[in-house]
Amino acid sequence: MASINLTSDQVKFESSPNDTILQASLKQGVNHVHACGGHGFCSTCRIYIENGLEGLSERNEKEERLASQLGLTPEIRLACQTKAQGDITARRLVLDDVDQRLILQHGESKKPRSLGKEKEASVLFVDIADYTAFTEQTPAYDVVHILNRYFFIAGNIIKENDGRIIDYYGDGFLAIFGLNDNKNHAANLIKAGFALQDAIDRFDHDIHALVDREFKIRLGAHTGKVIWGTIGIEGMEKEAAIGDTVNFASRIEQANKDLNTKFLISENLYKQFDQWCTISGSYDIKAKGKEGIHKVFALDRMLAPMPPA
Repeated sequence: MASINLTSDQVKFESSPNDTILQASLKQGVNHVHACGGHGFCSTCRIYIENGLEGLSERNEKEERLASQLGLTPEIRLACQTKAQGDITARRLVLDDVDQRLILQHGESKKPRSLGKEKEASVLFVDIADYTAFTEQTPAYDVVHILNRYFFIAGNIIKENDGRIIDYYGDGFLAIFGLNDNKNHAANLIKAGFALQDAIDRFDHDIHALVDREFKIRLGAHTGKVIWGTIGIEGMEKEAAIGDTVNFASRIEQANKDLNTKFLISENLYKQFDQWCTISGSYDIKAKGKEGIHKVFALDRMLAPMPPA
């Protein structure tokens, strides 16, 4: 007999080797959702294994099919297809009608949906300096035209350096490096940041025929762990990176305005590249949502050679 501890329900019980976790759970009176009747078609019985993954049966064909379709990580198992051969601690992931509707809705889509993975990545926020004044003093058509040219140039530079723009927010964007598990994500971000500055300097010169004002950008970057997953309802979902690393990178970018700097990076990032980059200064900042004082560095220029891509 195996011991099953369901932390989501605060219940612990024994399971026969012949019973699936779902069957054992239902015998204990747990309201364990299983919309398809426990036949491995819907995944509403999914559980997250907190401890004891090695004590579970291997995924069978039904579970393997759904796991592949939905992008389920090894820690997420179908209770209706999994048997416990050793003690486990787990929690149910579908707890009420809203959860059930959400899971069933996602199951209707053929498009794989990331359920949330922790990744080592580098995060870059970029925005346009004095954007409000730029839009107020520029005709609407020219605003859209200039922004499209700006995002085209920036997007290609990000892509060339193995990054990915995952969000636009009016005057700026959020780019992530490392989503494809490239270990050189931090170096790629630094190279992309300098390339962006050079390209936008040229762009600023080119658009003076359209607008009589400077077009400059501000960059902020940090590196660390991010949570990568899909959020939103069917038809309006998007892939997103969340977590402290993303939040802190945003705060660093915002600090440019007060410090009158252009390209700020965190201490964690700078320590990796101090021998390849010169700085124009270092600063202590407070970051909303984080305790204490944090040191950031204003990058000036890149020295050769940089780490290989």
